Amino acid sequence: MQVKQPRKPNKLVLFLMMVLSSGVVLAGCSDSAKAPSAPTPVAQKPAQGALSQATTTTLETPQQPEYNYNPDGRVDPFAPIIVQAEQKARAGNLSPLERYDLSEFKLTGVVWGGFGYNAMIEGPDGKGYFIRVGTIIGPNKGVVKKITQHTMVVEERYKTFSGETQRKEIVIELRKKQEGMQ
Repeated sequence: MQVKQPRKPNKLVLFLMMVLSSGVVLAGCSDSAKAPSAPTPVAQKPAQGALSQATTTTLETPQQPEYNYNPDGRVDPFAPIIVQAEQKARAGNLSPLERYDLSEFKLTGVVWGGFGYNAMIEGPDGKGYFIRVGTIIGPNKGVVKKITQHTMVVEERYKTFSGETQRKEIVIELRKKQEGMQ
């Protein structure tokens, strides 16, 4: 049978154990009861002005010219694409013909005589209105330009996003047959 020989401890491990044990003994064991020592004085801080002055000199960056935006000659990106002349908020001041959209009116008859052609239209409220050339109709301030035996032509002006004023002609035709009857 073979006997194992004891292993020799590593010199480094022995040295570390000796240093640590002596530090613990010195720090933990004391013979006399000493009063706690006063805290060590901390170095005084430099004056606030000196600190801020030193900081500003080190943090200064070269001055750049301030940028100013000049919108002259450019389109406003936040402007509405279709600009309406008036909002519906003022509907209380408008006539019944200006409160409703042109597509809601029905041309029910055309009367002609010594004064020329007059049109009779029916509004969405069921009421009838007589119209002649020059009458303002619709929320976009359309003007009746022409009345014939079978049609009424209304011209609306509107502004595009680029600020140009354009015209649009809307033709309302006379109803041939009444609804529900043949």
